[in-house]
Amino acid sequence: MKSPKLVLIGSLGVLASAAKSSLSPRGNACAALAASLPGDVSYPNTTAYIQSSYYWSDQQRETHPQCFVTPRTTSAVSSVIQILTRHNAPFTVKSGGHSPFAGGSSIANGVTIDLVHLNTIEVSADCKTVSLGPGNRWINVTEILDPLGLAVVGGRDMNVGVSGFILGGGISFFSGMKGWACDNVRGFEIVLASGNVVYASPTENADLYWALRGGGGLNFGIVTRFDLAAFEQGTMWVNSLTFPGTENATIISLFQNLTIQGMPQDPAAHALLTFSSSPSGENRAIVNLFHATVPSPQNSVPAVFEPFQTLPSALANTSSVGDVSKYLKHYATPYGGRWTWGNVILAANFSQTVLDEILAHWEERNAALINSGVADTSVLVQAIPVNVIEEMQKNGGNALGFKPSGGPLVLVSFPTSWTDPRNDKLVEDSTRKLIADVETTAKKYGVLNPFVYLNYADSNQPVQRSYGDENYDRLKQIARKYDPQSKLAQLWTGYFKL
Repeated sequence: MKSPKLVLIGSLGVLASAAKSSLSPRGNACAALAASLPGDVSYPNTTAYIQSSYYWSDQQRETHPQCFVTPRTTSAVSSVIQILTRHNAPFTVKSGGHSPFAGGSSIANGVTIDLVHLNTIEVSADCKTVSLGPGNRWINVTEILDPLGLAVVGGRDMNVGVSGFILGGGISFFSGMKGWACDNVRGFEIVLASGNVVYASPTENADLYWALRGGGGLNFGIVTRFDLAAFEQGTMWVNSLTFPGTENATIISLFQNLTIQGMPQDPAAHALLTFSSSPSGENRAIVNLFHATVPSPQNSVPAVFEPFQTLPSALANTSSVGDVSKYLKHYATPYGGRWTWGNVILAANFSQTVLDEILAHWEERNAALINSGVADTSVLVQAIPVNVIEEMQKNGGNALGFKPSGGPLVLVSFPTSWTDPRNDKLVEDSTRKLIADVETTAKKYGVLNPFVYLNYADSNQPVQRSYGDENYDRLKQIARKYDPQSKLAQLWTGYFKL
């Protein structure tokens, strides 16, 4: 009997009976999966299918597979991969489902492997390692670790999934002390295209271990366990300040000094700078400052952040103390709505002229979007100081291509949300034009770094190529070694691939 809730999902494509009887490779694959994993394959117009269709962005939610498969063990994932490759069936893999793009971890008419049941969280006896299944979101992890006084280098939004975050790099509250998330993986359990299960670590399949730290997973396999380095962590200190747009020049100057000088001297510091615009055109600069330790006395300010407190023009200035979970919840972006973004990396010593031109490009775009009824746009600026880049060199380095000799950097991204699907092309095209304009400006002034951060990349940005020719070629060689028939490259749809 059908539940009345099923009408909410609208047209999901073929009915279950049609899916089961299809003679296409996809349909045959769904039937074969259902025979191999009884009860773990779902078709349209079923409760399990609707539950697996829960994604962060509307674009992903509106992209419907012919079936979902929800393996419960690593060996089940191995069986799934072997069946899909044998049928040459297009598929994708969903961990947290937090990508904004249709097809990021969803697929039209193919098979979606939903890793939701691979959600174990295990702390080693010596509390030095936390082993995570890819079906976890970060809030699941922190709510286990906070009471133990432990943390890992993880996400800053409760809704983000473990797998994509780590494989794409992973900027964290604790990156100043530890590097990005990918730099703090002790080892990966991964199912290859052949169905074989291997372990990648600094001493075992070390080339694959290198590739998985920033190279994404689509060319290498499905990671079924992440063994992360754990460390002691108590409560954090957080300060949020809001300034009028007239202070932009001063705020960015302070942020640059923080990136270039402050953070290397105090690795426990972390910061986010956001420029926002209202429909009336009124701009704001919002500074969020984080410190892994609480100052003494508690109502004081860590010395590294004191310059921000001297500005008399703050419209708001609030501080708080809490565990990691508190701030994952506070800074979470809610589910629903349509999203896009993209990013550009700049040398941290860029001039005021560069900032003025970047913000002018952004404001020009805002005017066009606001006039079309599209609302929420912002510029998010994040530091990549030298102390973070130095941490990236441990355990043989990662695939991203950063070197301390390249100096400190800042990551500038352009998250945008809207509601009306009729505006999809307008917003996505305008985002790509904005990225191109910012890149042109940065190149003109000699401050453009070619790197593109996977986790904030527009779907058209050449992520792995931006790691440099040497790293890109090395990634391709490793992919060929572990998937000599290029089955994953052919069948696994999504972003971002070699």
